[in-house]
Amino acid sequence: MNVFRKPISVLSKCASAIFHGLYMWVWLRPQQLVELIFRPEFYTSPTYYPEHPERLRSHWSQFWNQVGEILRFGRINTLYFLCGYDVKTREEQKEYVHYNTFMRRRIELNAASGISCASILRDKLVFAVYSDGLGLNNANNLFFTVEGVLYDFASKKSVGYDAISGLGNKRLFCKPLDGQCGRGIFVMEVEDGKVMIEGEVKDEEALRSLFAKGRYLVQEFITQHPEMSRLHPQSINTIRLLTVRSLKDGQIHVMPSILRVGTGDSIVDNTTQGGLAIGINLDNGYLKQYGFYKPDFGLKVDEHPDSKIRFAEFQIPYFAEVVRQAKYYHSMLPDLHSIGWDIAIGENGPIFIEGNDNWEITGPQTCNGGLRKYFEEYFFA
Repeated sequence: MNVFRKPISVLSKCASAIFHGLYMWVWLRPQQLVELIFRPEFYTSPTYYPEHPERLRSHWSQFWNQVGEILRFGRINTLYFLCGYDVKTREEQKEYVHYNTFMRRRIELNAASGISCASILRDKLVFAVYSDGLGLNNANNLFFTVEGVLYDFASKKSVGYDAISGLGNKRLFCKPLDGQCGRGIFVMEVEDGKVMIEGEVKDEEALRSLFAKGRYLVQEFITQHPEMSRLHPQSINTIRLLTVRSLKDGQIHVMPSILRVGTGDSIVDNTTQGGLAIGINLDNGYLKQYGFYKPDFGLKVDEHPDSKIRFAEFQIPYFAEVVRQAKYYHSMLPDLHSIGWDIAIGENGPIFIEGNDNWEITGPQTCNGGLRKYFEEYFFA
């Protein structure tokens, strides 16, 4: 036995802690303070809560509030306005979990097992196959591509690109197997043997060149429930449902979640692409009062800008079944602590789009209020 191993290990940890402390106080915090000074949007942006003018902090007060965030957590609070810190008291702000605090703990817990079930969630092809094996509905997967080679799910072999034009009249949804935030997604229309993307006809060589740029999954476009389509028919509007395995009792629980809805002509519902996020009442599936844009696209609204449906009057179909199936799916991924599920509602029930071990707290906390009590209850033993 090496008698020096333990002292060396202790010294290594001490050195790591000292280095981290120096990095945070000598470099990161000063750098963040400089960024705060030169980027006034972090303390002068429009409020999401104009209905409370009497509570609105002055820009000077918001600036010092942000300085406090940097000193406490090491970074500017980029969610300051989304979470309404500009109208909330110090005590109300404590109900929220800082983004950095949450991310460190979520990563720590989901990475605790090393190589884990996260690999099932991170590859959309593997996720689709595993979901099907569990008997859960997902989109009808037709093809996938690797280095431009097209593989057919039905025949389980590679096929030529004429297989796409030979499908008959269909609308196809194409997405990168490792994509995030709606990036890289496009729609193909197949009509009378012609394949079109954004109205332009693509021959087999053009398709091969397009798919050679990455790994793609080609799915038949989901037919969503008429109620979900009523909100915004151009996009598949999905639930981001959060499930977490409590460190106290080992049971899987559901945390406050959101519905994401597209706007305008967008075919995706992602808020990074101009979509809206709305909180969900977990007891009955009704939406909460307000939908929130990312700051680049707007503030908050109480009705959809296109369909004019008031959010508080809208109930998600099959919501109880969504919760039941998501908890079941999570139980089949034993080494993951928390998952953010993206779930569409089809004509006959839930359709699992994907699961995310690297989900973020931004949307759920913006739309449902501070989640500190859930964080402390489920993320610590």
